[in-house]
Amino acid sequence: MSDVLFQKNSLPEHYSGKYKGSFAYLTIKDRLPVILVKVVDFLCQNKNELVVSHGEVAKEEIKEIIGRLSALQNEMITNKTIKPLICDVPDVAVWNDYLKKQENIYGFPPAWFESSWLYVECYFYRRIKQTFQFSTVLKEFDPFHKQKKNSFLSSMDAVLFLCSALNETLEELQNSNGTTDLFKFFRTYVEVSLWGNKCDLSISGGRENIQQNNLLTQLDEFRKNIIVNDSETLWQILQDLNKFSKDVSIDIILDNAGFELFCDLCLLHFLQAAKLVKKVQLHVKMLPWFVSDTLEKDIHWLLETLLKSNHENLVNFSEDCSNKIISGEWNIVNEPFWTYPHDYSEMKSVAPLLYESLSKSDLLIFKGDLNYRKLTGDRQWDETTSFKEALNGFVPTSLVTLRTVKADVIVGLKAGTSDRIAQISKDWKFGGDFAVIQCCIKSSNLI
Repeated sequence: MSDVLFQKNSLPEHYSGKYKGSFAYLTIKDRLPVILVKVVDFLCQNKNELVVSHGEVAKEEIKEIIGRLSALQNEMITNKTIKPLICDVPDVAVWNDYLKKQENIYGFPPAWFESSWLYVECYFYRRIKQTFQFSTVLKEFDPFHKQKKNSFLSSMDAVLFLCSALNETLEELQNSNGTTDLFKFFRTYVEVSLWGNKCDLSISGGRENIQQNNLLTQLDEFRKNIIVNDSETLWQILQDLNKFSKDVSIDIILDNAGFELFCDLCLLHFLQAAKLVKKVQLHVKMLPWFVSDTLEKDIHWLLETLLKSNHENLVNFSEDCSNKIISGEWNIVNEPFWTYPHDYSEMKSVAPLLYESLSKSDLLIFKGDLNYRKLTGDRQWDETTSFKEALNGFVPTSLVTLRTVKADVIVGLKAGTSDRIAQISKDWKFGGDFAVIQCCIKSSNLI
């Protein structure tokens, strides 16, 4: 316990809803209840359809689920203490152990507006999952799937633009005889993956958040808003890795399904076509998470949707992706740690096998805002703190984070950067209009 107390006292405090008016406070007070209401509304509006697809027993189960969701909402808005999970599944012991440790560390029971924002927001989505786990026919139901589906379908024009451009890029690579400016294309697809992260259904409270324009035409304009840009460092990491091996293997820890996922798959296609990467592990969530995070079934649904389209480019893209998955060139990894409450500095002790697996990777790509919060512990770091220091010891291998900024925590800025941006946009940290590409190199990877 003394080690834990020392860590608590030596690291910056977590962001928390106890600071009234803060983004954490407003999230717990306003945004999370709206997300809950949308789940309830969905169940009410689609009750008949769910009964048809799952049987009459679903009718009673929907009533029970709505009752449990209403109880959760009441606990949250009245700042009740965090309750232990009670369903009979493997991760419950991990969550309940974490709850006990939080109480021991801080000397009082965790509560919605008193504890770490990162913890209670993760707990919120785990409790939503629990409301379904008491069911029989709806046990594995994803209450956010329809929102994810509609968001992607509304972005199909942007998807088609991007897929067509990718085809042109791949053709140029194939016919260039080494004369292509590879870094230019590399930067393009890294930035496509980065800005795809703007389409986030949890930050919008579950409202439709779609990409309507051709993202490629916006990259030059968006680039000035990348306030830490380690693209050249990332390029050099991959160049150095390929000097020692032609079997470079990377892991990508995915964020949102839908358009962002499609952007990520485009980046992976490019990296492999450019012979910068040989094999990819795609890490997904194992339960519905932060509304739009990617589950394995979201990948398969996206590929099936593209396959059924009337566009040859999209059909070919889908077939290529499916073939990569079937061959093992792309491996989809389901790992429970990604939906635990812990930040990543705790991975080595909480999920040692995952840490060991990531340590064998040549490069980790962490997508999105929640991954950034977990990388940095969602703590109130001074913004000039180095990215490596904020990782608090988590460097299993070289890594990069591609994140549009949608929460308070940010590190690695030059002095005065935050104040300068705040003069242009007061709430710049919360809208996804600014971004970072930040690397941390584990030099032993490149020896």
